[in-house]
Parts: sequence; C-alpha cells; structure tokens
Amino acid sequence: MSALLGFFRLTSSRQGANSIRNTLGCLGHHFRSFADTRDTDVTKTQGTEGEERVRVRRARPADVPRVLRYVREHARVAWPGPVAPPSASHLVLCDYVARALAQGHSMLAEQHETRNGWSQIQGLALGMAICPWDATVLEKWARCVKCSRSRRLMHFTAHCLRAPALHDKYRVHNILQIILIVPPDTPKSAEIVQMLAKNAIQRGRDVGFPVLRFDVTDNKVAKSLEEIKLKKEWQLSYDVLPDSIKDYIGSAALNAVSSTVVDAKVETTNKEDSKKPQKENFISVYSAFTLQEKRD
Repeated sequence: MSALLGFFRLTSSRQGANSIRNTLGCLGHHFRSFADTRDTDVTKTQGTEGEERVRVRRARPADVPRVLRYVREHARVAWPGPVAPPSASHLVLCDYVARALAQGHSMLAEQHETRNGWSQIQGLALGMAICPWDATVLEKWARCVKCSRSRRLMHFTAHCLRAPALHDKYRVHNILQIILIVPPDTPKSAEIVQMLAKNAIQRGRDVGFPVLRFDVTDNKVAKSLEEIKLKKEWQLSYDVLPDSIKDYIGSAALNAVSSTVVDAKVETTNKEDSKKPQKENFISVYSAFTLQEKRD
C-alpha cells in the first residue's frame, strides 16, 4: 500500500489522475463502495400490516451519524469487555466503524414507524473487507495510540483477525468480515439476525467475496447463525483484567491461543484451574461461502 501511494505522489498530476482512474476502475469490478451508483440497495421487508415491519437495506452515506450513535450505544454487544462506555477507546472504535461504512458493505435493519417511516435501527451488520496483513497494520497503529484502553482494543481486534487464519485455510486474499450488532432485547432478534446475515451473504456474492466471516459475541446470535447452517470456525473465551485480556482454553475452544502483546496481554490458562464465578466473555467466528462448490 505504501509503495502504491508513493507511486501516486511521484507521478505528474495528469498521469496520477489517469493511474488513479484506471486503478479504481479495476478495483470497482470486485469491490464497490458508496460512490458506486450502479449498485442498488438490497431491501427486504418482514411483517404484515398489523405487525411491526422490519426491513434490511445497505447503509448509505447519510446513515453514518446515526449508525455511529447506534454503535456507541450498543458497543458492548459486539465488543463485551474491551469496550467499557464511556471510554476513550470509543474514538478508535468510531474511526474503525467509519472506515467500515465507507466500504459500502454494511447492512441496516430498520423498524417502520407510522409517523416517521423507516427510521429506528434494530440491528447492524458492519461489513469490512479484510486482507491477511490487516492484523499487522492494526498493531502498528496501536503503537501510535496513547490511550491504554484503545491500544488494548486494537491489539485484541488484531489477535482475533489473525487467529482463525481463514485466508490461509481457504486460500483467498479478501474476506468480508461481518460484525453483527443486535441487542438481545430487540423484538424478533433471531429473525433480524438471520435477515442481516442472509443479506450480507448476498452482498458478498454480488461483489465477489468467496468467503465471509461473522464475528459473534452473543449466544442467541450464534444460535441464529447455526440455524441457517453457517460453519463455526473458531472460538475464544476470555476475561478482561485491569491490564490484560486472559484467554481460557476449554473443550469449547476450537483453537488454543498463546500470545502476549504490550498493553493487551492474551494469557492462557486451564479452565479447570480458574474459579471465576462470573460469566466469561467469548467471541466466535462463523464462515459462509458464496461459491457453489462445497468447502471442506
């Protein structure tokens, strides 16, 4: 990426404009963004006239402020533990969400209101294309962040991106990562989760992603994804301590993880040796495929 940016800086203004135009033309064939006017929103509605109707559509640029507000209000649904509102890490989180929204792959579930129309957000599928080196980039950014909570969140995110090793497993360069944010007290939350997941898979199919990964931190969301036959790839159970994130290796974990990073320690221990009464946090990764052939 840095070499590409350096190339653009060294070229003349006319050559640079032509290079950028040609490059964007090639990339646009596979990965579309908000600026791609040829792509229409995916919209599906559920519910009868006498019921509360919910629709799912692709997020637009005008939705960015309300989506950021929704994420701040429900951050602990998707990032339990690492994000403790109010927290300075919300600045990093908002930047992360804004970058994801700019790619144009995110889906909104909205509830219909008689007076205001489609306005209230009931769920979000935050979509972002991830490459094999994204975890390393996040770790490098973390070195420039002074807030310890923000660094811990960035290191934890990088750890979860790298651990399943889906790029190597399925031999793909780009994977569409979907973070589902649906509060458990939302009416018909299971149906909303499945609507968001199916629309996200369709989005991945439309723009050419062979593999999608769904990051899940709630048992109800995980059960809803299993009902539509998504494959569970990896699970991490953890506890957030004042200066570290401790990973518990038990029979439910699919991969053993052992790594330590500055300001975001991921420590391993045996589950039977831990006598913590509180419920442990977890993150699970489910995969979906857009190609016809079956993945092993």
